[in-house]
Amino acid sequence: MEQYTIRGFRGAIEESVEYLALADNEDRLEYLDKCNWVLSYIILTVKSRNKPLNYYVNISSESLTKFLGSRHYNDILKSLIGLDYIRRPPKYQSGKFSKSCFLTDKAINSDIITTEFFSDKFKKRIKKIKDKEYEECFKEPVLKKILNNTAKLIVVETELYYKGKINILTEEEMDNDIDPEEKLKENKQRYYRYKAFYNEFKALNNINSAREVYDSKICYKPSIVKSGRIYHTVASIPRYIRRSMRANENDLIWEVDMSAAQPSVLLLEWLKTSYSKDYGNTIEKEFNLCKKLIINGGIYKHISDNSEYFKPLKYSELKKETLSALYEEDLTSVKNIELQKVFPSFMSWLNSIKQKEGFKIASHLGQSIEANIFVNVFKQLPDDRFFLIIHDSILCTEGDKELVKEKLIGRTKELFSEIISNDENLDKLFKITTVSIKDEDLSNNKDPRLLKEYLQSIGEWEDDWDNELNIPIY
Repeated sequence: MEQYTIRGFRGAIEESVEYLALADNEDRLEYLDKCNWVLSYIILTVKSRNKPLNYYVNISSESLTKFLGSRHYNDILKSLIGLDYIRRPPKYQSGKFSKSCFLTDKAINSDIITTEFFSDKFKKRIKKIKDKEYEECFKEPVLKKILNNTAKLIVVETELYYKGKINILTEEEMDNDIDPEEKLKENKQRYYRYKAFYNEFKALNNINSAREVYDSKICYKPSIVKSGRIYHTVASIPRYIRRSMRANENDLIWEVDMSAAQPSVLLLEWLKTSYSKDYGNTIEKEFNLCKKLIINGGIYKHISDNSEYFKPLKYSELKKETLSALYEEDLTSVKNIELQKVFPSFMSWLNSIKQKEGFKIASHLGQSIEANIFVNVFKQLPDDRFFLIIHDSILCTEGDKELVKEKLIGRTKELFSEIISNDENLDKLFKITTVSIKDEDLSNNKDPRLLKEYLQSIGEWEDDWDNELNIPIY
């Protein structure tokens, strides 16, 4: 068993007043482990949520008490704050950020590393808690299914693949004289996240036990939230690490997902609530347009084509700004007003709901509908074959991709039978793509010299990689 810590932290805590005040060596080791638990909790949370390393992480009093003990956790936090490894919010916010912490610049600049447990007593405490959590998960069939299928994942790519993908300067960046040092600084957080997921899952390649996977320090307890969405470790795996994986012995992983999932399900819900109402020609025209866009998977393109605000945006920014307009509290923002121009009746309906029930109702509604489709289908899929759900998509192997798509289409038609008939074609609403890198494309880095320069700069280069990357000698 291992957890995360900060390089140099042990030396710092061993010189602290709180540590030296403990006379018993076992107590000192337990104190060190508990401090590392707090650091590890923060690090794992920001990695799994893809947040900045200095992101505020809320640790509930319940969790602190369960893992650290009710009498000691305040002392642990004070030690970490006093040594300037974590900080707390400037203002107390009852019920929201009562125990939130974030890593300081000192911690981030000192590098994140792994460490063993030093105290047998604390190690037994962690194991006991993990045992109980694991048993609770296995009582819930859908969580049991997720854990069992997570254990079927294997990593087939080398780490050079993701390092090259996330760190090499693009031609566009070089043409625009982007400072390589600034680029490296921006990538540090991303690099740590990728490295953690790669190393942990690579280490699990010869393991097919769900329990051993659950014991991995990168794995967190899966949960079903109020909306019905399921959060679990695989849903947090970065894109290039997921592409480096396969299932079972060596099967390529495929993905079946919904085109523009959140806008699509919200539009479907609006169409459903508007069905059979006596609207005028204007709303009826929008009704027919939205249905056509959903079925043909053309929502984002239509928004881009019909808005001066959204038109210049790249696809990733277009998607981000659209979702922000749908879910934000400000109903008078530029993006919200622009989306009202594109879909006036739909946005009027959505904004009205947010005004009456609070703006968070929009995201909850979208996620609930999404879960009602994807989680429902995931539960129906055979337990003895590889399937994993990631919010608005389902991972599978090649032989099951059409089965998954067929079931997703069937469930969507079932939920929205008033507006989508059985004979309507939803092939374009659900897309099938390959996740895994194919054999012929493994380790296909574009410019190995740039990769070498980057890895040397962060101390991650090995001399024998020259031959593996076929780097020319000048």
